[in-house]
Amino acid sequence: MFRFGWFLLMAGVVLAIHPQWVGAQAPAKPVTKPGANLLPEGDIRELKLRDWEPRSMMATKTTILDKPLFPVVDVHNHLGGGKDRLTPSTVNRYLTEMNEAGVKTVANMDGGWGDRLKETLAALDQAHPGRFLTFTLINFEGLDDADWGEREAKRLEESFQAGAKGLKFHKSFGLSYRYKDGTRLAVDDPKLNPIWAMCAKHNRPVVIHVADPAAFFTPLDKYNERWHELNKNPGWLFFGEKWPKREDVLDALHRVIEKNPKTIFINTHFGNNAEDLASVGEKLDKYPNMFVDIDARISELGRQPFTARRFFLKYQDRIMFGTDTTPRRDAFRIYYRFLETEDEYFDCSASHHRQGFWNIYGLNLPPEVLEKVYRGNAERVLFGLKTEEEKKALAPKEMLIRSTGDFEVKGDGSNPAWSRTGWTTLSRRSPKGHDYETKVKTLYSDKGLYVLMEATDAKLTSTYKDDFDTLWKEDVFEFFLWTDERDPIYFEYEISPLNRELPILVPNLDGKFLGWRPWLDGPSRKTRKATSAIGGELKSGAEVKGWRAEVFVTYELLSPLRNIPPKSGTTWRGNFYRMDYDDGKTSAWDWAKTGPSFHDYKRYGTMKFE
Repeated sequence: MFRFGWFLLMAGVVLAIHPQWVGAQAPAKPVTKPGANLLPEGDIRELKLRDWEPRSMMATKTTILDKPLFPVVDVHNHLGGGKDRLTPSTVNRYLTEMNEAGVKTVANMDGGWGDRLKETLAALDQAHPGRFLTFTLINFEGLDDADWGEREAKRLEESFQAGAKGLKFHKSFGLSYRYKDGTRLAVDDPKLNPIWAMCAKHNRPVVIHVADPAAFFTPLDKYNERWHELNKNPGWLFFGEKWPKREDVLDALHRVIEKNPKTIFINTHFGNNAEDLASVGEKLDKYPNMFVDIDARISELGRQPFTARRFFLKYQDRIMFGTDTTPRRDAFRIYYRFLETEDEYFDCSASHHRQGFWNIYGLNLPPEVLEKVYRGNAERVLFGLKTEEEKKALAPKEMLIRSTGDFEVKGDGSNPAWSRTGWTTLSRRSPKGHDYETKVKTLYSDKGLYVLMEATDAKLTSTYKDDFDTLWKEDVFEFFLWTDERDPIYFEYEISPLNRELPILVPNLDGKFLGWRPWLDGPSRKTRKATSAIGGELKSGAEVKGWRAEVFVTYELLSPLRNIPPKSGTTWRGNFYRMDYDDGKTSAWDWAKTGPSFHDYKRYGTMKFE
């Protein structure tokens, strides 16, 4: 019996290996079960990897965003250069796509130099002010000449004087340019030092692309995650003895950034290292003159949405919007979907082209972060986007707080101690509001902080009779004290013309603002405050010429925060803010320019104690 079973088993193995041995009655192809799909003509098992185009079966939410939450500045685009390329019809096509997608300005990296640059500036920047910013390029011809660096720096200065808004380096820099003896031009070659210095002299940023995605520097084998893309574009593979190591190119770039602290560097493609956000974060922490843009890298960022979102929140002041894609509304809208929604597992190839064989997830960033990424950071950094006056308003604010002995708070600023310091004027946040003035003074003692505000006004729009009410809905003066940058928590104080107050502590956790009342028990934990009217009565609805508020905040009230009490040399971050509601108009003023929200605490100014 055992031998017979063994014989049947072996026969089955033989037939499985060679089914044709069973004779003419055996089927030549696998039997298809009733109702099953038949194999297509040509065995699907022979499908080439390059032809595999899977379609997701995921049923997920699709959000269509025609326009972004804020107008966009695209800091990295390629529109071409010269009058032959930039014909009126071509430029109008660009503008149509930009308008349809809510794009205010596009930076063009293709300016070139000489006559080509002048033609490009005429067709774009000069013909359509505010819509385009043209960057110039470096001419690497004659690299072996001893005076090449100085010569190109002079040419660069001429380009800036002609109207170029910055300098662009393509990825061939560090990969392809060589001396006559075959030596590769390194990114940190000393010959380039005059060029970096010239950019700093003229306050023009350097948009710089070095290296490429990590997969482009690995073998094109079964382990390469960008196999499809590289198989189609073999010239993008930089693996082998012919090419430098990717990390060596990046290290050279970072040495340049470190040695040129007065030059602004915008590292393309998310710091040229979107696969390693921890490394990019380390460089941003180390180099305050370094920024990154997101162009052509949402495919990398969107497959790590949790890490990417935390990165955007932490480095919201250092990230800029860019596409690296000739203006096309559908491409822009993919970026908006990635930044603004929480859509899951969607195809982003329309944003640039197919990069990798995966889909991405939206980050659902808060409005205050979106405003910075879309336009705010670009307005601070790019040349020609803002007037000098506007840039001055956006520049970091600093205030020296002088010391004093303690004194009585009367609400009119009459104490002689106030003569020890000058006024700081707040800026109007929008030209649409009333043209009133607002100014503040600050002093500090061993026991607390003094703040004095004086404002012009026509009417006291103030009705609240209780403390801790929603004072911000009527005329109000506010100040914010962020005493230690290690903690995302700060103190907010509001006071109305009728002397009603709202002191709260505000934690900011991942863009969420949750305020609570500080403990006010005991006289040492309470504020001292008073208000007064200028040119009228201190009552609701009174016609006046202005009003004042004088506040003393004890350090005891700030005790949940660190870095309390301040000493000589201590620095806090802070801001001052006023709102007015005359004639149904909302007018607002601030000291440190913030985004849409006055809780944009990372933009607060610096308060240094004498």
